[in-house]
Amino acid sequence: MARLFRWAAAAATLLLVLTFSASEYSKPGDPGPPPDLSEPIALTPEELRQPPNIIIVLSEAFWDPTQLPGLQFSRDPIPFFHSLQKSFPHGTMLSPMFGGGTANVELEVLTGLSYRFFPPDSVVYEQYIKQPTPSLATILSAQGYKATAIAPFHQWFFTSTDVYRYLGFSRFIPLEFFNPDEFVGPYMGDAAVARRITEESERSPGPDFIFANTMENHYHYYPGKFKRNTIDVKGDGVSAETIGLTETLAQGMAGADRMLQSLVSHYSTVREPTIIVFFGDHLPSLEKYNAYVDTGYISGPDDPDFLEKMYHVPLVIWNNYMPRGEAEKLHMSPSFLGPHVLKMAGREGSDYTDYLGELSKKLPVLPPAEHYARYGIDPALAGEYARRQAEQFAEAQRLAPQRSEGTFELGYGQPRLQDITTGGGSRSERHGPLQLTLEGGRFGLGCTVFVDGQAVPTTWRSESTLQALVPRELIGGTGTLAVQIKVLDSKENVLAVSETLSFPAQRH
Repeated sequence: MARLFRWAAAAATLLLVLTFSASEYSKPGDPGPPPDLSEPIALTPEELRQPPNIIIVLSEAFWDPTQLPGLQFSRDPIPFFHSLQKSFPHGTMLSPMFGGGTANVELEVLTGLSYRFFPPDSVVYEQYIKQPTPSLATILSAQGYKATAIAPFHQWFFTSTDVYRYLGFSRFIPLEFFNPDEFVGPYMGDAAVARRITEESERSPGPDFIFANTMENHYHYYPGKFKRNTIDVKGDGVSAETIGLTETLAQGMAGADRMLQSLVSHYSTVREPTIIVFFGDHLPSLEKYNAYVDTGYISGPDDPDFLEKMYHVPLVIWNNYMPRGEAEKLHMSPSFLGPHVLKMAGREGSDYTDYLGELSKKLPVLPPAEHYARYGIDPALAGEYARRQAEQFAEAQRLAPQRSEGTFELGYGQPRLQDITTGGGSRSERHGPLQLTLEGGRFGLGCTVFVDGQAVPTTWRSESTLQALVPRELIGGTGTLAVQIKVLDSKENVLAVSETLSFPAQRH
């Protein structure tokens, strides 16, 4: 049902997009040659004393498809990720999810709350985050950081707007504030997310904590999902379906790898200490397990190494300022990632994150309870973790009435409406609708023009220009038109509203 719901939401996105006409398709740019990462950037002692930017990217279903045996790829889908593994901390995390459930992985990374201790099949964001809850955002905001969340999907999905506000972020940029020419396939491209990450850090004078997730590589992986594939896959004894799925998957992974390279290239030249954490949330569902079984990666759901093979996701942590040394190998649960990053950045944690940091030395991964013996898990340590988590969560609920929420802005706030002209330079239209050109900013996917309180057909031209067609029935008589821009989501919730401009029109 969750998968069907997500696809219904995706369909709603596409319907929303159809109300816009982008001026042209914006293909993700070539990130250029990989940067030289052999030495950190030469920052001054004063610059090195600054708190580092911390950028965490949850890359949707990121995984290395070349692990599938018996397949030959015409090129490495993720060469830059592989290059970082040679010199920077990297490894795997034992995800609590397979094929979906991104929000539950987010929860672990941001809060240190383990999904293992919530009821099975729950979506914690939707069911339990109903009050201010300590997170990396609250910890770092208290130390002068600007905390921003970026998610290129509907603001209402997983109750994201409420959740990010409760977790202490001061800004959340959802799908409705992206541009309609930034799609790559059916979802928003990873390059568009990378762009907003760099924008947000550039406009903030102090240190930034940015948490972003992506959608370009989201399920499904049917052939033809992307405009063109640049990676060919061959394999003896595997089905055409598997070849098609893995070629599409490889193309999506290549987009994620380009995003990672563009971010590292950018922050390799920024004179601010910066840490970038990049990981996958779960393995991709290739028609659930079909391609994994077909290639012999697993024998089936009863494979003795099923948990090991199907729930470990890749992780790399890059920085632009620390001395280079032997790459640290990492192996942890997502709930321990936050404390690890805080320590790496030299930031003060909370009592809870300090506890998790110490616990991770004895209990680096927390599998399902039925696997404790195989992983050598001390049930007493896991039980203490469950108790401390319950106390942490109960304390958040108890203190909720006393906590005042900080400032929070959705997207880019109120759209600016500065000028209105007619398409042909005339202020009247005797035949057909009146075409208006609206100038201002920052216009995105959700922007819709309203005239005298009614929505009219809107065409997105750029972040500073919209065009609208005013039906003749709205132009009857003599007077002015009240013109306004509203940011709407796919459920027609109003997210932001511009000021109203009066536009003189010759009505007849």
